[in-house]
Amino acid sequence: MAVSVAQRRKEIENELMAMRREAEEMDAKIRAYLGDRDRKPHPRHQEFIERVQRYRVDPAASTKYLETMLDNLQWKVYYYSRAWQQLWDNADNARRQREILEKSSSAPSGPAAAQGGSSGENSRIYSVDRLWELQKQKLSALGENSAAETKEGFVQRIKERYGKLASEKKQDEEIVMKFDKKTRRCTLSLKKRNHVPEQ
Repeated sequence: MAVSVAQRRKEIENELMAMRREAEEMDAKIRAYLGDRDRKPHPRHQEFIERVQRYRVDPAASTKYLETMLDNLQWKVYYYSRAWQQLWDNADNARRQREILEKSSSAPSGPAAAQGGSSGENSRIYSVDRLWELQKQKLSALGENSAAETKEGFVQRIKERYGKLASEKKQDEEIVMKFDKKTRRCTLSLKKRNHVPEQ
């Protein structure tokens, strides 16, 4: 009996050590998955967290050492879980921002878009890069210096503007791009769609 209890204690110690290693490796798995969701496996971190929190030392083999090991592991995973949640939230927010940008960069533009521009500029907004190029061309044509705004600042401004307009947009409106001659900048604005009255 003494041998089997000793064996059981060793098994429990090994299980706890394996979970501790898994917790330490989970951070890298989560980062890898969030960096490439299509090719990396889901880390199943929630299942792991629940498994650790539910784990109990077999009362027949319990020792102060094993209970302390488990207690330390559960606290460690608790703190890790908060950091993992923050990682996940940050990645989801970044992903949503990218989707907003992609939607804004493919939003159809109407006749009001790129005021004073050629018909080619009015056809469609292809990308934020294209908007940036349009702004530089407009400024150059006006003899202005395009270096007054960095590309990063431009992208951030357009992204924030799109987010604001998307939340205010009515069903019969669309987001279009135009060049504001007062501020000497490309911007986004709301415009009524060409509406066909119902019969």
